[in-house]
Amino acid sequence: MSRSNERVSRVFLVVALLVTVLCVREGLSAAVYPDRPITMICGTAPGSMHDNLIRVISRAAEKELGQPIINENKPGAAGVIGKAFVSKASPDGYTLGTSVTSTYTVQPQMRKTPYDPFKDITDIMTFAQYNNGVCVKADAPWNSFEDVIAYSKNNPGKFSYGHPGVGIMPHIVMEHIALKEGIKWQQVPFKNGPEAVNAVLGGHVNACVAGSSDLIPQVKAGKLKLLFIISEKRWSSVPNVPTILEKGHDFYVFSLVGIYGPKGLPEPIRAKLDGAFKNAMKDPAFQEMLKRYHIEEAYLTGKEYSERWKKLYPPMGKILDTLGLVEK
Repeated sequence: MSRSNERVSRVFLVVALLVTVLCVREGLSAAVYPDRPITMICGTAPGSMHDNLIRVISRAAEKELGQPIINENKPGAAGVIGKAFVSKASPDGYTLGTSVTSTYTVQPQMRKTPYDPFKDITDIMTFAQYNNGVCVKADAPWNSFEDVIAYSKNNPGKFSYGHPGVGIMPHIVMEHIALKEGIKWQQVPFKNGPEAVNAVLGGHVNACVAGSSDLIPQVKAGKLKLLFIISEKRWSSVPNVPTILEKGHDFYVFSLVGIYGPKGLPEPIRAKLDGAFKNAMKDPAFQEMLKRYHIEEAYLTGKEYSERWKKLYPPMGKILDTLGLVEK
């Protein structure tokens, strides 16, 4: 064998040994993981629905992992602050985060964010889906999607609706509806869903678009009338109310709740966390929380979730640009 061939063989041998060592090390780290508490970053304020939900499923996942999960809130910028923090953490599985789909598809396209969802995040799994709908007061003259559209066409700018904030998915979908239908209505932003609901009940706006957890109790109490749903499926609690898809619109609120880590999270650790939180979804306390908030459980693996939000990313960018919501 020539000297040049010997050098090549030695290089390949060294590379093979390094790969083997890295694989063994990764396997060993996953085998002992976790051996200390895990921090879960929540991008919403303490006491919020999202915060309560992640705390309950975290308690159940602790039993699976054998270590405490410390919940820490870093609210602000529609979840961007929390996601940026996690994206810069060490990829060892001890700093995780939870957020909704808009932190991947909306915020990074509206303005520059401190993280790149394609490069800086490892998706672990999803465990729930938030649903949104459009309500008016129980005694309002509108009884359907068609009634609202017809009124808005005949009375440009007079129909008003409240929503949980500019650039939030409910706001984007409503403005997309207006664009497609060729109508103009007044959008009134509030700090959150409950404020938007109260504005309708108080007669300050004609309608509100908010989450099922804010709307269903008022609908059941006979105070609000649910006209249509802007999520992809009908709600089991109000099965007779149609979705926006049934009204000829192909764009709806896509709001899965997921758990993620920073880039470079080893696959054995990601898989172990995926399994632990998937099993935690069966916990009675978590199931009771879903019923209380009228939320649907929705499990996807990290890979499945990544594929889904990445598919939504390009059309969302076009919609945001068309609506003038992209900072230039």
